[in-house]
Amino acid sequence: MFFSKKTTEDIFCIAVFPERELTFDELDEYSDRFEAAGNIEVVSEVELSEEIEFTLSKKFPGTDISSPGFAVLELDMERIKEETKKMEQKYKWKKIFNLIPNDEYLIVETKTMFDFQYTLLYTKDVEEVVTFLENYKQVI
Repeated sequence: MFFSKKTTEDIFCIAVFPERELTFDELDEYSDRFEAAGNIEVVSEVELSEEIEFTLSKKFPGTDISSPGFAVLELDMERIKEETKKMEQKYKWKKIFNLIPNDEYLIVETKTMFDFQYTLLYTKDVEEVVTFLENYKQVI
């Protein structure tokens, strides 16, 4: 009992690449749908930049990467902690005096969460995202 492993459930974040800016209600509808299917931490609207498109096309060759679309990424808390430590090393004097702005922590967290080289699924179909999340939950 002393050495029992902690079971950690995988947590996901989803990037929504819309054709046009989504309303709060539309984004909330996506969030509700995805949260019902799996363990979702963040559903966020993301502009599909050339850099993101390039990264996704390398990860999913032969796939038409365009808007509208969805990317499912695994939320890796260890990587977020590592990147936060790097940022704190960069601003070590501010860290000593507790002067690093909260915005810096949010920037690091967002960049790490939405690092598209770690995308598990890219699709244009909402139902495919839901199925992926449901199947992933059943495996665990």
